[in-house]
Amino acid sequence: MKNNLWCGRIVHRKTHCTQILRIMRLTVFFLLFIILETYALNGYSQNQKVSMNKGTATLAEIIRQIEKQTDYLFIYNEREVSLKRKVSIFTQNGTVASLLLDALKGTEFSYTMEGKHIILTKKQAEALSPVQHKKRITGLVKEYSGEAIVGCNVSVKGTTIGTITDINGKYSLEVPDNATLVFSFLGYKSMEYPVKAQQTINVTLGEDSKALNEVVVVGYGTQRKALVTNAISSFKPSESNMRPVLTPSELLQGRVAGVTVSTGSGNLGSSERMSIRGAASLSASNEPLYVVDGIPILNSNASLFNMGEDLSSMAVLNLTDIESIEVLKDAASAAIYGSRATNGVVVITTKSGKEGRSDIRLNVSTGISKFANKGRIKYADSDLYVETYNDGVERYNRQNGYTVGSAGYVVPISNPFQGLPDTDWLDLITQVGHSYNVDLSFSGGSKKTKFYVGANYNYQEGIIKTNDITKINLKAKISHEMTSWLEVGANVSGNYLKNNRVPGANIGSTIVARAVEQRPFDRPYKPNGDYYLGGTDELARHNPLQILNEEVSYIDTYRYLGTFNADLKYKKFSLKNSVSTDIGYTYDYVYYNENHPYGAGGGRIVEYNRLVKNLLIENVFNYNDKFGDFEAGLMLGHSFQKMSTRTSSIDGRGFPSPVFDTVGTASEIYNASGGISEFAMESYFGRINLSYLDRYILNVTMRSDGSSRFAPSDRYGYFPSVSLGWNVSKESFWKFPQTDLKFRLSYGKTGNQDGIGNYAWQPLMSGGINYGNNSGMAVTSMGNNKLTWETADQYDFGFDLGFWNGKLNMIADIYLKNTNNLLYSMPLHGTSGFTSITSNIGSMRNYGVEFSINGHLNIGKVNWTSSFNISHNKNKLTKLLGDDLLPIGSNRALKVGEELGTFYLFQMDGLYQYDGEVPQPLYDLGVRAGDVKYHDADNNGIINDNDRVLTGSSNPDFFGGWNNTFKYKGFQLDVFFTYMYGNDVYAEWAVTATRPGYRMAITEDVAKNRWTAPGSSDKYPRAVNTLCGHNSKNSTRFLEDGSFIRLRSLTFSYTFPQVMLQKICLKGLRLYVQGDNLLLFSKYSGWDPEVSKNMDPQYFGVDLYGVPPSRSVNFGINLSF
Repeated sequence: MKNNLWCGRIVHRKTHCTQILRIMRLTVFFLLFIILETYALNGYSQNQKVSMNKGTATLAEIIRQIEKQTDYLFIYNEREVSLKRKVSIFTQNGTVASLLLDALKGTEFSYTMEGKHIILTKKQAEALSPVQHKKRITGLVKEYSGEAIVGCNVSVKGTTIGTITDINGKYSLEVPDNATLVFSFLGYKSMEYPVKAQQTINVTLGEDSKALNEVVVVGYGTQRKALVTNAISSFKPSESNMRPVLTPSELLQGRVAGVTVSTGSGNLGSSERMSIRGAASLSASNEPLYVVDGIPILNSNASLFNMGEDLSSMAVLNLTDIESIEVLKDAASAAIYGSRATNGVVVITTKSGKEGRSDIRLNVSTGISKFANKGRIKYADSDLYVETYNDGVERYNRQNGYTVGSAGYVVPISNPFQGLPDTDWLDLITQVGHSYNVDLSFSGGSKKTKFYVGANYNYQEGIIKTNDITKINLKAKISHEMTSWLEVGANVSGNYLKNNRVPGANIGSTIVARAVEQRPFDRPYKPNGDYYLGGTDELARHNPLQILNEEVSYIDTYRYLGTFNADLKYKKFSLKNSVSTDIGYTYDYVYYNENHPYGAGGGRIVEYNRLVKNLLIENVFNYNDKFGDFEAGLMLGHSFQKMSTRTSSIDGRGFPSPVFDTVGTASEIYNASGGISEFAMESYFGRINLSYLDRYILNVTMRSDGSSRFAPSDRYGYFPSVSLGWNVSKESFWKFPQTDLKFRLSYGKTGNQDGIGNYAWQPLMSGGINYGNNSGMAVTSMGNNKLTWETADQYDFGFDLGFWNGKLNMIADIYLKNTNNLLYSMPLHGTSGFTSITSNIGSMRNYGVEFSINGHLNIGKVNWTSSFNISHNKNKLTKLLGDDLLPIGSNRALKVGEELGTFYLFQMDGLYQYDGEVPQPLYDLGVRAGDVKYHDADNNGIINDNDRVLTGSSNPDFFGGWNNTFKYKGFQLDVFFTYMYGNDVYAEWAVTATRPGYRMAITEDVAKNRWTAPGSSDKYPRAVNTLCGHNSKNSTRFLEDGSFIRLRSLTFSYTFPQVMLQKICLKGLRLYVQGDNLLLFSKYSGWDPEVSKNMDPQYFGVDLYGVPPSRSVNFGINLSF
C-alpha cells in the first residue's frame, strides 16, 4: 500500500497486505483486540534485527526489507530522497540502526527515529557557511482545528535547509542567525516567520481556498464560493453528522437557516414536511424541488391506499451515497429551475471517484429504538377511572331525574377485573425496534477514469409492532476521458424499499388512539382466546391487537435513476449532453383477514399499482474566460422532460381460506379501476456571470418553461433573476487582512406548477358510469383554460463575514417573497353540477430574517467547533376570495391579513361555577355549572360559529439548530440541538382524554382535578356521562404552546490513529455510539409537539395521537482500506 502526500507528499510504504482478507472476516471485537495488542507493543527499539542477502542494494530495497521484517514505517520527501540510488551493505544480519548507518554512510542523507517511524532527510550542514552562527529551532505546526499537520515542509528561506514535521506535527531544525522560516503544506496558505531571538516557533496554517479550489454547487454547474451572490446553504453529510433517518430532508433538520423539517409521524417512512422560507401556496405544492445529480425528482406520496398518513417517496434513496446537499433559498439561485422553484430547490450531489485515490469503505451499524416520552401522558388507573365515570353517571341521572329502573337511567360501572393489574394498552402494541445497516463502497480513479460503486442494506423495525422497513440500494458512477475533447459518463442506481406499514389508520383513528383510549381494566382477549370486540359493550374502540394481527399491509417500491452523458470540450468551451431517467414502480397491498372489522364475509384484498416514467434530455453549453481583470462565464441550456403515470387498483372480497391471499381467488371483485396521466415540459435557460478582480460580481439568469399543465394560451412562463455581490475585503481601503466581508443583493421571479393535476385546464371524464349492462363515461371535473402559473417575486439582501481567515464566520439574510396567482379550489354553486374549480385567486407574502454563525476554538488540547442558526419567517395572505373569512377544516380559516396555519376556534373563558351563570339558551340544552364557558362574541346567549375567533398559529416565531463538536486526540463528541419557539399545537387527542365521565380513558390530571363544586377548578370540566359535545368543541382549551428544545443527536466516537492501523493495512477505523432524540424540553402536554396528522401547511399542527419520533441508540464501525 502506498499513500503519497508531500506538502504534500509524505510517503508511507507498506508492502505485505495479505492479511486483509482474513481481517475482514474477523469480528469487530477481535479486530479491536489485534489493534490494542499492536498498540501495546513497544518493540520499536533500534536493536531489532534485519537480514540482507545482498552486498549492494537500492534504498528502495533496503526500505522494503526493513518494513517487511520489522514494524517500522518510513517517512521521506520523494523530491529529496532518491530511491533508485545504490548503496553498499556491510552489515547483512544486524540491527536496524547498524544497517542504516552503513547504508547511508558517505551519502547526503540522515535518519531519525520517532516511535515506530523512521524519517529520512537531507543532511543540513552543507548548506551552512562555517562562519555563520547556528541555533536550533523547535516547534509545532497545526491547522485551525487543532489537528497536527504531519509532513509539513519547514525550510529556511533562500537556502536548501529544511525538514518536515513528524507524526505529531513537531519539527527541529538548525538555522543561521536572522533566518526566516517558511512553512508550506498542500491546501494551506504558506507562512513566513522571522526567527529573531526565538527558539520555539509554533504556527497555525489556515486553509488556502484557492489551493482547495472551493466551489459551491449551483443550478446546472458549480461556482467558486468567492463569487456566490445568492442565498445558498451547503450541508455535507459525514460520519460524524449522519443520523439513522431515511430521507435527505431529515438530515437537514436544524442544520440550515431558513429551513424547517417536521415529521408528521414516527412511523417508519412517513412523509416529512420541509419548508424553505415559509409556505408559499394553498393548493399547489409547498415542497421544494429536489434535484439529484441533475434529475428533478418527483417527491409524491408513496402511499396509494389511504391508510391515514402519507409516505415519503424519497425514503428509497441511499443517504450514504450523498456527497453534498445545497439548498437554494432565494430566487436568484433557484430561478434557473423556473416554474418549479418557488419553494426553493434542494440540489443533491452523490459521491464520485477521485483521481489517484482508491478507497474501500465499510460502514456497519446496529441499534435499538423505543417509544419516546411515553410518560408525558399519564392515564387514570381503573379505580380512579371508575370513580370519575360513576361521578358523571350520578350527575347525569340526577340532572335528568332518572332513577333505578326508569327509562334512560344509566347504570354505574365496576371493574370486572378487580384485584388484577390494569392493561397497559400502549405496551401491547409497541416494541423495542432493532435496526441493522451495512454500507460498502469502492471508489478511485486515474487521470482519465474515475469510478464509484456503492451498495447498502438497511433494515429498521418501528416502535409499533408489525412496522418495519427493508431497503436495498446499488449505485455505480463512472466517467472516462475518451480523448482530450470528449468525456463520457454513466450514473445509475437501483433502489428497493419494502415498508410493512402500521395498519388500521384508515378506520377512523390511529392504532395508538385505539389502544390508549381503551378503559384501563379492559382486556384484548377473552378467556377462550377470542378477541373482545370494539364498538360494543366489550370495548369502546376497535381492538388494536385484532387490527395488528388480522391485517397485512405493505408497500413495495422500486426506483431506478440513471444518467448517461457526453461532455465535449474545446479550449474554454464545453457542451454537456445528457439523457436521464427516473423510473418508479409501487405496489401497495392490503389484506384484511375475515376476523378483521373490514374483512367480514371471508376477507378482503386491495391492490394498487403505479408506474411512473420520467425522461429528461438536456444540453448545456458553457464558456468561461478571463479578460484582464475580468472573469466571465456564459451558460446556455435546453431541457425536455416527459413524465407518464399509469395506475390500477382492484378490490377483491370473499376468500375460501386465509391461505389463498391473492385477489384471483376472491369470490367477488368489488371494484377495479385504472388510469393514465402524462405531463411534458420544454425549457430554455441561461446564465451570465461577470466579476472584476473577484471584487464586483454580477449574475443574471433567465428561464423559459412551457408546460402541458396549462392551456396553449398560457403555456409559457418566463423567470428572470439578477444578483450583485461586493467583496468589500478586496478593496484597497480594507485594513483587516484576516477578515472577509461580502455583501449580496438579489431579485428573481420563480413559479409553481406542482400539486395540481396534469389536466386541470381541461374538463375530465371518468369511466365506471354504467347503466344497465352498458359501460359509460361522464364529465367529473370542470376545466379552467385560464389557469396559469403561480409566480413569486423574491428579494434578498445578505452579507458573509469571516474573521481570522475563516476561524469565525457569520452569514445573515433578510428577504421578501410575494406569491401571486395562488392556485386554489374555488367553490362553485350547485347548479353548475360541480362543487369547485381550480383557479388563480389569491396572493401571499413571506418575509423574514436568517442568521448563522460557526467557528472553532482550541481550549488546551480540546478543539471545539460550533455552529448555530436562527430564523424568523412571517407569512400573510394578501388577497383571497374577497376579504371575508373562509373556514377550512374543523379548526382553521383563511383570511386576508392573517397567516396560513391560523386556528379558528371558540375562546374558552373558564368554567361556569354556578348554574345561575349559564345563559338560558345553553341551560335549556343541558349546560350546567362545571361545564365550559365560551366567549359569546355577539352576546346572544348562543354559542355558534359566529363566536369563533382567529387565534394562534402552527408557525413558529423563530427556529433553528445548534451543533457542537469537541475533539481530543482521537475522541470526538458531537452534540446537536434543534429548537422551535412560538408555534401552537392543537391537541386533538385531548378532546377525548380530558372528557371525564365519558366511556374512554382519561388522563390522571383531569380525573383528579376535574370540577366537582364551585371554585374547585376553572380548567377541567365536570364529569358528565353525556352532553360531551359542548365541552369538547374546537376551542382554545386544546390549543397549547408547542415550543421545544430537542437534543436531536448525540454522538461519541473514537478514531484510531493511522499509525496504529498501518500494521493491519487499514486506512481508517472509527467506532461510535449515537443517540437520537434523547431529550425533549417542552411545555406541551402530549408526547411530541412536532407530530401532525396533516402535513399541509393549512392544517399542520394538529396532534391526534400521532406516533412520536422514536428514541434510539446506535452502535457502529467505519472502516476504510
